[in-house]
Amino acid sequence: MNDQGTQADVELRRAWADANAADAAEQTRKAGTGGPADRDDNALSAPLWATVLAVLVIPVAVVFGSLSPMATDSCGPDNCSRALDGALALIKYGLFTTVIGTPVLLLTSWFLPRRMRYATARRYLAWCALLPPVMVVLMVLGLPE
Repeated sequence: MNDQGTQADVELRRAWADANAADAAEQTRKAGTGGPADRDDNALSAPLWATVLAVLVIPVAVVFGSLSPMATDSCGPDNCSRALDGALALIKYGLFTTVIGTPVLLLTSWFLPRRMRYATARRYLAWCALLPPVMVVLMVLGLPE
């Protein structure tokens, strides 16, 4: 009786292990490998949205930033406040970053490998590319007197 009970135990344990191994293999097959080398199915969503928004925001930033020196028309270039001169200098550097930095960041986010390990970097690069033109627009709208 003891020998039959031990034999039954061994068979039940073997059947349980086989069933769990089959379930684990099926889940692995359905989910893929699950490692950082997996292909990212949503790799193009952040660069696409950031590019569309950049196409809309960059022309506004360039026009507003280019016209911002006209704020010195009332006080002349020599009699304006230091705050206005400092803000205009920041806008000039912001325009430079908008024209040079934004396309570089967007292109980098587009050309990063489409793997899960680069998903976070791709999102950060894409959305940070919008910061310079948005900052230029905000600085122009908040120019001091």
